[in-house]
Amino acid sequence: MKNQFTISSAYQWKTDNEKTNHSEKAIKYIYSVIKSRFSDNENKKFNYNINYRKLRASAGRTILESIIKRITDSQVLIIDITTENKNVYIEAGIAIALEKNNPYLSVYFIREQSKENKLPNGIPSDLQGYFISEYTIDKNQKIVFKDNNSLRMSIESDVKEYFNQTLKFNAIDEAQ
Repeated sequence: MKNQFTISSAYQWKTDNEKTNHSEKAIKYIYSVIKSRFSDNENKKFNYNINYRKLRASAGRTILESIIKRITDSQVLIIDITTENKNVYIEAGIAIALEKNNPYLSVYFIREQSKENKLPNGIPSDLQGYFISEYTIDKNQKIVFKDNNSLRMSIESDVKEYFNQTLKFNAIDEAQ
C-alpha cells in the first residue's frame, strides 16, 4: 500500500466557447479543501500525501488502458455529470465496476445545479441510486456545494481510513 492518496476526476473538458470550466473549478475546490484539512498542525504528526490528477491518456498506452490504470491507482474518483458526455459515462462505468473489488476506491458524483440543467433527461437511471452532490457558482465565482458537507466528510473519511491502513501495514513491515 502506497503512502499517497490520489483524488482523480472525470468531467467534460472546457469547450471553446467557455471562459471557465465549472466542473474543473468545483473538483479543484474539493481537492483544495481536503488537502488543507489534512495539512493543519494537528495532522502534522503524519504526512498525509494527497494529490490530484485528471483522468487522461498517458504515453505508451491506449487511452482505455491509461484510464483504467489511473482509476485503479486512485483512492477517490470525482465524476462531474453536469454535461452529458459519453467518455465521462464510460469512465464512470469502469470506476463503478472497479470499485466493487477495491476497498480503497470510492466513486463520487457531482453536478452543477442550475435553472437550465444541462442534462436534458435528468440523471441517467443507472446513476439514480448514487448520492450526487450538487454545487452552484455564486456571483463572485465561488463554488458552493449544496450537500451540507456530505461530500467533504465522506472523502475525509476515505483519507483517514486509507492512511490508518497504511500505518498498520507499515507497522507490520517494520515489525518483521
